[in-house]
Amino acid sequence: MDKEVWVSVTFTHVEYPKGDLFGQMLAWFSLLPSLTVISFIPITILRRDLTTIFFFVGMFINEISNQILKRIIREPRPSRTVGQHQWSEFGMPSAHSQFVGYFTAFVILLFYLRIKVVTFIIPLARLWKHVFAATCVIISIFVSYSRYYLKYHTCNQILCGYVLGIMMGTLWFVVLEKVAGPYFPIIASMPICEQLLIKDYSLIPNALWCEYHCIKTEMRSRAKKYNRPE
Repeated sequence: MDKEVWVSVTFTHVEYPKGDLFGQMLAWFSLLPSLTVISFIPITILRRDLTTIFFFVGMFINEISNQILKRIIREPRPSRTVGQHQWSEFGMPSAHSQFVGYFTAFVILLFYLRIKVVTFIIPLARLWKHVFAATCVIISIFVSYSRYYLKYHTCNQILCGYVLGIMMGTLWFVVLEKVAGPYFPIIASMPICEQLLIKDYSLIPNALWCEYHCIKTEMRSRAKKYNRPE
């Protein structure tokens, strides 16, 4: 019987069975947590708002807790070959499923409880929250399942990681709302934050709408100043 050949996704360490198109698709889903972290670095630097920074800090705390638990529990990953482990590090809980659990819980709570929708401008504006939440859940399920299908983790490792991630995301959002958030206006007014252009959007119901109108108003003002068409 021929041995199953595993190949890596281009320029990455994530492996899938050679010739398995579904496995290849799941391998790309498995890369989403890493791509999310990479994308959040420039987003945090460019936006410089305290909520995004707080979310990013929680992301690292979530990862650190996962690594600590792995070394305490010391449960090995599943074997691709009977009697032989493919990886040396431990697998309980799954870091990928814990990450997507944290991300999904925090972001959905943030969008539903923090961001207000301007319903008189877009009648169906509330719908995008439900679509966004459903998309986050579906993607998180695919990412978690990819770790099982590609034999990086067992079902228990994935389930424990996902539940722990949801708990971490929920707890971190509560800390944001009840503990850290009320002090954001004070922190944002500190000289060091003003020098670094760190902002606080916590009192603004729709920051995207606010930014749009501020920029539009500024552009109109400058267009009149330089005699340019609006």
